[in-house]
Order: sequence, then structure tokens, then C-alpha cells
Amino acid sequence: MSRRLKRFLVQASLAIGLCAGIVVFCQELSDKGKQQELVTLFRGSVRSGRIQELLDSHGTFNVEAGTLGGKVWWESYEEGGWKLQFNRLSGWWRILDTADTRVARGSTLEQLRSLLENRPVSVVTNYFDEGYRFGKAAAPEPSGKTVVLIHGWGVRASSMQRLADALAGEGFDAYNYDYPSAEATIAEHVSKFLARYRELLAQLPEAEEIYFLTHSMGGLILRGALAEMTLAEAKRIRAIVMLGPPNQGSGLAYLGKIPGVRTVNASLKDMTPEEDSYTMNIPPPVWLPPVGIIAGRHDGKVSLDSTRLPSPLEHEHVVVDSTHPGLREPEKVLSEVLLFFRKREFSRNGAD
Repeated sequence: MSRRLKRFLVQASLAIGLCAGIVVFCQELSDKGKQQELVTLFRGSVRSGRIQELLDSHGTFNVEAGTLGGKVWWESYEEGGWKLQFNRLSGWWRILDTADTRVARGSTLEQLRSLLENRPVSVVTNYFDEGYRFGKAAAPEPSGKTVVLIHGWGVRASSMQRLADALAGEGFDAYNYDYPSAEATIAEHVSKFLARYRELLAQLPEAEEIYFLTHSMGGLILRGALAEMTLAEAKRIRAIVMLGPPNQGSGLAYLGKIPGVRTVNASLKDMTPEEDSYTMNIPPPVWLPPVGIIAGRHDGKVSLDSTRLPSPLEHEHVVVDSTHPGLREPEKVLSEVLLFFRKREFSRNGAD
């Protein structure tokens, strides 16, 4: 090997090592900044008394266990007797209560942020949450606009979180409703949702613009709630967009009539297209806000015709290239959702 080649290889190795070191250093600075933001959020939740509510609402795959307070391997931040700690070796985090009992833990800063911002910590842990509550993704600045999101059957609020975050970025305070879809009939879900929604409504300013975005069975829950709303409550809603709603039933729901399935899933059978199903007997509302329906061309669970509201309820309708779960992806529907919220119409490109 020539001396020139050796010199080049040495210089290249030094340059690569230097670049790698700079990248690691910058990443550490970034993580440190994010960590300090989360410490501020943690301290605020303790001072406001909300920390226990957050822990009760969101699971983190933690088994409560006593600790020695983490005085050796943990970087600790204390507020009101509570501790937020970061492991110096692994970077994992945990929260200790005033008795030094570990009450939450996780492996990423994003999980901690979700917990402290009152959102599902992860897709998996969300399935173990009690539900029947709203998580909020706040707009960067107050705008006087609120959107309520309701997920569908077989999933939890985490399935709508990307849409909630995207709408927050567009200036809406996004309230993402979470509920265990299989544990109650649709009628029971309607009653629980309406009670929580009315609590939320009482907290919002009178002039607040309210919008709804639903996916699948979430649209049926909203229709059931609308049927029980007063005229004043219904008229506060500026617009509704439904993603893949089985407004006239779904053949897949017949699985819910199988005895073994029926015992573990109370809501699926309510969505059959049979005349006596809940879906086919939702009363019309006292007043119907503007409704836009986005259907997936490759849905596979709900036919295009079944997404339409029953006659004579008026609505706009558009078809996009998407599967049923894909309708929850902002890249596929956000532009149409925003257009309908703002102008009560869909684009001509997506017209069916």
C-alpha cells in the first residue's frame, strides 16, 4: 500500500470519526433540550394536581414497585415529593410518587411527552386504558376552533392521533375521544359519549366553532348522539366529516352474531344491514349540521354505497384511493377534511 493511500485512509478515518462525534454531540444536545421541556411539563402537572389523573388515564406497561429513590443510576427531578427520573445508562425514564413507588415508566421521550400531554402513550398500552375520555392536542395558538375525533371499532384513540396532531397543526384544538369499542353496545357508547361531550361543551366558550371527524363506527356513535342532542347543541356544530362510516350497515358485522363472538364483542352485531339493527334505526336529528363523507375506494369492510347517509339526510360524498384503515392517514384525507371544514365542499378531483 502506498504512503499516499495510507495517508488518505487515515485522514478519511479521522474525518468520519469527527463527523460521527459531531452527530452524537448534536443529538445529545437535542435530547437534553427535549428532556428539559418534559421536566417542565412534569412539574406543571404536579403543581396543578393533574399528575395522578394522567397516570390513572394512561397505562405505561408499568408494574408498581417500591424503589430506593434512584440516588445512584438516575438523574432525578423532584416536584412536590414526586420524582421524574432518567436512567444515566439506558436513557429510560420513570416516575416515582411521594412514597418512592414507581408508578410509570417508559423507554422513549416521546412516550413521556404523550403521557404528560394527556395522550395515549402507545398503541399497545392504549388498549389497556379505561377510556371514555378525551385527549387533547392543542393548537399552537388559540383560534376559537375545536374538532372532536371519534375512532371506530376494534381500535383506540391512538389510531386517530396522527389526524388529531395534524388538525392541531392547522389551528384546531383537537379532542380525541377514547373508548373500548367491544365492551358495550353502540347505544351504550352513545350515552357515555354524549355525557362526556356535554361536559366538554360546558368548558368551551359560547362562540367556539365545533367540528367533528369520525372514523367507521365512530360516525354511528355521533349520529346516535345527534339524535339525542337539543336543537341548540346540534346547531353549535359547524361541520362533520365521516371517514368510511357504515351508515347503512356492513356485511362484516354479521360476525358479531356468532355466539362465541357475541359474548366478547357487544357492538359488532349492531352494525349489520338488517332492518332491526341499531345502525338501521338511528333516529334523524332535530337538526343536521353539514355532513361530508369520505369513502375508501378499496375499503374492503364498508361498501361505497353503505357509507352514504340514509335518505332524506343530505350530505356531500367523495371517494379517495384508500383502504378502511388507510382513511385514518392524514396524507390521504387531511386536505379533503380541511376543505370541507372551511368551505363545506370536497374537491372535484375526488368526486365519485
